[in-house]
Amino acid sequence: MNFLLKRGGLAAGIVAVSATAIVVCAAAGSEAQRRAAQEHCPAGALVLPGNGVARAAKAALASAAADYPTLKTTGAVVVSARRATSAGPRGVQVARECGTRARARTAVVQLRFPRMAPSASLAEGVVDVSRFSNGYRVWAVVH
Repeated sequence: MNFLLKRGGLAAGIVAVSATAIVVCAAAGSEAQRRAAQEHCPAGALVLPGNGVARAAKAALASAAADYPTLKTTGAVVVSARRATSAGPRGVQVARECGTRARARTAVVQLRFPRMAPSASLAEGVVDVSRFSNGYRVWAVVH
């Protein structure tokens, strides 16, 4: 710290220390996020059959109240349900956090909660659903 103070003054020393702290925190945060994501990944997910996306959508609706306990989920509807491999950025997110195998075995389901309108954010939900040996299950609430 004394070297920084002598060379660039107090302000330069604070900026250098702050920048280092930010880089260290960002790196630690990224690693922590990666580890947390891997812990929630769908270990044991099975291949989705032809009707897997429809069954995943039904599972998402059935578990909406449990997945969104603070929202009014009565009357929830499925807006979109797609295999994660063709679900755009949400599917890419599954691959980035859990790998391509998980992506290939996951459906991304977008829900709408009409009773939460007019709040656009609260009226929408997105979940990742996979098939397991005991049935279809939501393994991540994304939004």
